[in-house]
Amino acid sequence: MKFILSDVNRYWWPVKVRMPDTDNPGTFVTYELEILFEPESQDKAITRLEAAAKLSSPRERVEHERKQLFDVCKDWRGVEDDDEHALTFNADNFGRALNQSWFRQAVYKAYADSLNGEDARLGN
Repeated sequence: MKFILSDVNRYWWPVKVRMPDTDNPGTFVTYELEILFEPESQDKAITRLEAAAKLSSPRERVEHERKQLFDVCKDWRGVEDDDEHALTFNADNFGRALNQSWFRQAVYKAYADSLNGEDARLGN
């Protein structure tokens, strides 16, 4: 297979959100979804890291990190609302999801894993 150099690369990647099980105290449940990632270029990553180094308050740093996720996450599949209807990917819904630490950490992990060059792990 030939390498194709594209200006924009996008790919779907599995995300496993592990969170406390509301029905079984002291246990966890894993939810699976997919996110369409558009990774940042090395130049953009350097610019982002340089800007992050200048931030002093926790709020500024958190907002800076969230902006990266908004920049690289373009869509999702497998996310539903309380009524089990597909939830549209948009800034409001994605922002609500990122407010949940287990969702945010799962997205960071999936994005990092996708950049490491290894296939997604199957199972737990």
